[in-house]
Amino acid sequence: MTEAAESLHRQPTKLSSSSASTRTLALAVALVGVCMIVLSYLRLSAVSGQVTPLHWWAIALIAITAELMEFRVEFRREMYSFTFSEIALVLGLFLAAPRQLLIGRLIGEAVFLIVTERRQLRKVILNLAAFGAETTVLLTVHQLLGRPTDITQGRSWIVAFASVAAADVVGYLIVLQVVHWHGAPVTFRSILSIGALMIPVNTSFALVVGILIVDKPLAVLLLTGVAVFLLVAYRSYTALSQRFDSLTTLYEFTRLMSGAKRPDSVLEAILTQAKDLLRAERAEIWLTDENDFRMRLEVNDSGLGTSALEAVHGGALHRWLNDVDGARVITAASLTRHDSEIAQALSARDAIVAPITESGVVVGLVAVINRLGEVVKFQDADRMMFATLANHASIALENGRLIDRLHHEAGERRHQALHDALTGLPNRVLFGTRLDDELVSVATGHGRLAVAVMDLDGFKEINDTLGHQCGDVVLDEVAQRITAAVGAGVTVARLGGDEFALLFPACTDRKQLEAAARRVRAAVAEQIVTDGMRINVTISIGFALAPGDASDGAALLQRADVAMYSAKAGNGDGVAFYESRRDENSPRRLSLGNDLLAAIADGQLTMVFQPKVRLADMTMVGAEALVRWQHPVFGPILPEEFVPLAERTGIIDELTTWVMRTSLAQARQWRDAGRHWSLAVNVAMRNLLDGRFVAVARELLAASGVDPASLTLEITEAGVMSDTTKTIDVLERLAGLGINLSVDDFGTGHTSLSYLQQLPVTEIKIDKSFVLRMIADHNADAIVRSVLDLARNLELTAVAEGVEDRATLERLRLLGCPMAQGYSIARPMSADELELWSPPLRTTEPTMRRPSIAPLPMASLI
Repeated sequence: MTEAAESLHRQPTKLSSSSASTRTLALAVALVGVCMIVLSYLRLSAVSGQVTPLHWWAIALIAITAELMEFRVEFRREMYSFTFSEIALVLGLFLAAPRQLLIGRLIGEAVFLIVTERRQLRKVILNLAAFGAETTVLLTVHQLLGRPTDITQGRSWIVAFASVAAADVVGYLIVLQVVHWHGAPVTFRSILSIGALMIPVNTSFALVVGILIVDKPLAVLLLTGVAVFLLVAYRSYTALSQRFDSLTTLYEFTRLMSGAKRPDSVLEAILTQAKDLLRAERAEIWLTDENDFRMRLEVNDSGLGTSALEAVHGGALHRWLNDVDGARVITAASLTRHDSEIAQALSARDAIVAPITESGVVVGLVAVINRLGEVVKFQDADRMMFATLANHASIALENGRLIDRLHHEAGERRHQALHDALTGLPNRVLFGTRLDDELVSVATGHGRLAVAVMDLDGFKEINDTLGHQCGDVVLDEVAQRITAAVGAGVTVARLGGDEFALLFPACTDRKQLEAAARRVRAAVAEQIVTDGMRINVTISIGFALAPGDASDGAALLQRADVAMYSAKAGNGDGVAFYESRRDENSPRRLSLGNDLLAAIADGQLTMVFQPKVRLADMTMVGAEALVRWQHPVFGPILPEEFVPLAERTGIIDELTTWVMRTSLAQARQWRDAGRHWSLAVNVAMRNLLDGRFVAVARELLAASGVDPASLTLEITEAGVMSDTTKTIDVLERLAGLGINLSVDDFGTGHTSLSYLQQLPVTEIKIDKSFVLRMIADHNADAIVRSVLDLARNLELTAVAEGVEDRATLERLRLLGCPMAQGYSIARPMSADELELWSPPLRTTEPTMRRPSIAPLPMASLI
């Protein structure tokens, strides 16, 4: 018969819960009770005339011998063990009294379970109850079918087959029920399919033995010898077959390891192959760091892989890792405390545990846990096989991790090649790739997009005066602000230096694009504080649209760049779209840098002057000196274009020096002619941060012989606040020379009143953006009033610039503004024209004498 009772503890089981154990014990008690009731109705004595040469002890010996003569059959990747236990049932059915059969069967099985198998008492009770139920069913069916006693008759054979089949079916049902309670996956169909073959074979063999015992007793020895030979030969063949299967599986495992490229696939392959190779209930890998086990991966008996990160503290496992010398077989019943602790940590009845190493260092362990029905527990041959497998696994895992690191490093290199190291934004290469990808749909007529090129205004000054480290902080902060301002869906890239780019896919709506650009400018304009310094930066943005402006990436970027320089020159208030009529500025920009330095030496630059008048009597009290450039090829170049270029190319120092020298020479001529006008000159932030500037100013004043009090230097509010500590020091040194200082464009920056008190300035110029709107805008008027009040309270002179009409002039006079300048008073003009214009103006009807030349738009040096 199939080893039905044995499969209870040889088939895959989960750890038994208290409920399952209670149900198992209750089933054993119920089986015993039912058997006693049924047996009380059976005739257990021998039938008259029955040959009964076998007593209970003989039946017991036969049962023990049959259990020991075990052989195994693999079916659907599961191993089932079988014995010749049907021999005891069939021989006892015909050659022993029923009582002798029952007693002998139970005693023989009990001896086998307790002495040979050393089973737990609970399992012994259940198995004996199952054996008793099988024997009771055997006797019941035998009596119901007439209780034939002649084993040599054909009818007796049919009864024997039916009785043994009924007994085995009952045994199967008992086993399956208990297995179900304990959570094992053995199915009735799989056992019955094997049992359908083995039951008639074992029953037939038992009938042959019984017939020989009756007719030819000595012939039993011959048959037994043949049976023993066949059993030994089968086991030898099975061992060789299993070894071949193991080698084949090991080869497949090695091939699989060599093909696994990632550590996770390596681990899964290790566990799956180890479980199949050694027919274990489950396989596990535990990986550790220096302090604790951090990962556990398990493939369970159903073949499903589950992984989980765990913070596992396993003292026994750590001790085993520190003292490991190779694979070991451990059991829960081991006399060694260390092994039993490991078995408990792994929740194992028995297991093989081997180390996982990486570069010679133990990094974890791999284990196969709970041997299935092939043998009772793992053998030394299994340990050797598992050690070989673990060695291959360690190498494969190390290779997999190496490959993973190489992939990671390659990915990082790819990322570095396509991203800016400072800001983490896509670089020019990646931006160009994405732009080209988007232009593919544009080329098919199904798409549209916009590209923006952005450039920080005056960033070179920050790098040159404050250092590249400060410049990097500014660039990184600006990158974050741009990204936050445009939001998701827009690619932000750093093209290089202080130049950024935006890619707007599927968008050419100018209102939306300008709104996004305004958000960017507002975000960037917020003050940046680093190392105690407050830095104000602005950004110019130029747009080009596809397919309207260009259809390829390079041309689109070039035209967005043209639009950006147009914005930087003052068009569009910092945001400009590409216009073909302005594209002529782009090719000339490359030559203007070199030409500007030559223009200073060759006399291409000229000075014009815009009067400043005292509003109380409309008397001219001074003028602002403004520079103009008449290029021999490109014609008039406005300061809005060439002054930023001078700042970017580092020529701003030479340009400012030329303007101051020329202006002071003109002031000397006016003084010699009896005209004591003050003269205002604009200076850049870079001039103030140049340590030589104060000395240059002193030398120019000394050479001209002009009273320093007649010279006013105008500094923008943003420039004053860029580096207050150094700026205040330079301004105090300039004031020490007797030079007047003025804060230009006041109201547009972030000047703190506390800093304004510290600055040695004598004048503030109200920004024209407020003056132009003060008649129509109540808020602008309030700002102008507030600045005037502030100037009076701080004992500073206030100058309103941008006075464009009579109403504004009268409003300023009403508010008590001391001085003003603007187109409604006079446009910039040459020195000769200014001398003709200079007589005092009447307050009731000011006379605006225009210069003879065509007027140029008002523009300052910065």
